[in-house]
Amino acid sequence: MKIFTEYFGEIEINEKDIITFEKGLLGLEGLKRFSLITNEELFIEWLQCIDEDFSIAVMNPFFAKEDYSFEIPENTIKELELNSHEDVAIRTVVVIPEDITKIRTNLQSPIIINMKNKKGKQIVLEGDHPLRYEFYEKGGA
Repeated sequence: MKIFTEYFGEIEINEKDIITFEKGLLGLEGLKRFSLITNEELFIEWLQCIDEDFSIAVMNPFFAKEDYSFEIPENTIKELELNSHEDVAIRTVVVIPEDITKIRTNLQSPIIINMKNKKGKQIVLEGDHPLRYEFYEKGGA
């Protein structure tokens, strides 16, 4: 399937790779279907909406903070039908400001994706995970 995007132009999306967020993402509840666009040379990936021309920058949070950890809630494990650690991909939303030294990621609200069945969900963690974790100075950018 081909879609046209403002940032990437026309791209080919394999329908089996479409990730479905049954409840959408936080603040974007109406957008349900996304494709994860990656570039081997970059640590930033893009969740590109399939139904609207909208994308959001995401990253593997362990790139910015190696000791990042949390337990996936049991209801999320059931909802996404997670059966194996190998099926799980964790991403966090990235803000890329004009001043790149202020690049940050949201470690409080990770996106959990079952890469096997392509179901995803964004959750909000309890505890002291930072909403705005700046990582440029930590060698992440």
